[in-house]
Amino acid sequence: MKKNLVLIQPGIGDMDMFRANPTPPLGLLCAASLVCAEFEVRIVDQRAEADWRAALARAIDGGTVAVGLTAMTGGMILNALEAARLARGLCGAPLIWGGIHASLRPAQTAAHGLADYVVEGEGELALAELARRLAAGTDTGGIPGVWRRKDGRVTGAPRGPLLDLDALPPVPYHLVDMAKYAQTYRGEKMFFYQSSRGCPCKCAYCYNRAFNLGRLRAKSAARVLAELKDLRSRYEFSLVYLLDDNFFIDQRRAMAILSGLKELGLGCVLQGVDIETLARLSDAELDLIEAAGVVRMSIGVESGVDRVRTEVLNKSGDLRLAREQLARFRNRKIAVLCSFIVGLPGETRAEIRATIDLGLEILRLGGNFRIPQFFIFSPYPGTEIFSSLERGGAVFPGRLEDWGRYEWDSSHMHESSPALKDFLERACFVSRFLDRKMDDYGSGARLLKALYNAYRPVAWFRLRTGFLKPLPERRAYGLLKKICGRTG
Repeated sequence: MKKNLVLIQPGIGDMDMFRANPTPPLGLLCAASLVCAEFEVRIVDQRAEADWRAALARAIDGGTVAVGLTAMTGGMILNALEAARLARGLCGAPLIWGGIHASLRPAQTAAHGLADYVVEGEGELALAELARRLAAGTDTGGIPGVWRRKDGRVTGAPRGPLLDLDALPPVPYHLVDMAKYAQTYRGEKMFFYQSSRGCPCKCAYCYNRAFNLGRLRAKSAARVLAELKDLRSRYEFSLVYLLDDNFFIDQRRAMAILSGLKELGLGCVLQGVDIETLARLSDAELDLIEAAGVVRMSIGVESGVDRVRTEVLNKSGDLRLAREQLARFRNRKIAVLCSFIVGLPGETRAEIRATIDLGLEILRLGGNFRIPQFFIFSPYPGTEIFSSLERGGAVFPGRLEDWGRYEWDSSHMHESSPALKDFLERACFVSRFLDRKMDDYGSGARLLKALYNAYRPVAWFRLRTGFLKPLPERRAYGLLKKICGRTG
């Protein structure tokens, strides 16, 4: 029987609810890029399988060397624990955890009864070596970035050097049925791809500095274009979703990629862009970016108060600069998605109101501006704010189960201020419905989309006036999610 490795992608809640299909399990695919040369890799996706439990039972057999799981902080952890519990009952193979949360809390994760090993940080090399040793029955100690629980004691070896992306093999998209992950944006079939990892910015709320050590590592423009040309021949897409943390940090490389995509006839969506790198782009370069087929970019504005941006978030560039850069996108075809955070440490009610007002101001700039919602701040492990709060005596979850209830729709910092907590959670819910972003995606849950659009004027009225009570629609929304069957 062939040795195999089973990898599980947990459900993510309602993040994919408005889309026809979920996003591909790119983290797992990247982690499998080396190990799949030596073992058969079987991926079970809770989001893409009608009966993921039966799929997991089929995937696990006598040749299974280990079962791997990935999770971000939040509800994914609870779904991963459910899968781990089932896997434990199906076989005696060890359970390996990886991904963002396990990397930020490796010792705590490895101490859980449903975790035998944790791969901290990038998983390609560590996972391959761990699987190799497990299959051979040799000692698993000392593998860089691997934590283990043995005889009730958790130990780990320091992470190895960050990886050279150009030295890695291509991402093995063939390990999954990519048809299950087909998405469209503005009618164009979209393909998910990462050309770089990391970001040198020092934002205090971001885990990137802990995970990627503040370094940008990128594939060469030539390799990116060659891979995308090959991938298009196999999967027939016309739009690339570039999952880079901060695309324009290396401006020359970024422009070379966009020019190459234009020659290939491919448009793109940019996930990560910051205000200061935009300021270094001339108007002529913005024209080239638009002509090259960039249809959307995401920008982290985060707060409508300079004090909060600099003293709390440690972001560079003031709001004057932010407004100037956003104004450059008026009347362009590029959709600009701006993110905001509220409920930060030391933030006053008036400052929260100023952030909400700035969000509404940006949406008034034109129909190409978007806001996913106002996210309630949750201090994530590995961030500067988290460490500061911890030093100040803040108590954070001690078990995976409790981290699994750690979501951005809830305020975890304001239990002692119930009125503020209630306001944040109501405002966060209403803010989901302010723009027309859901019209950009494919079919998804059509009933929810129709109701979403119908509710928009009410959402605007509620946030403008602060009339957030009563809010029966929040409960109705939860019921509709269940009816549509898209809860992850």
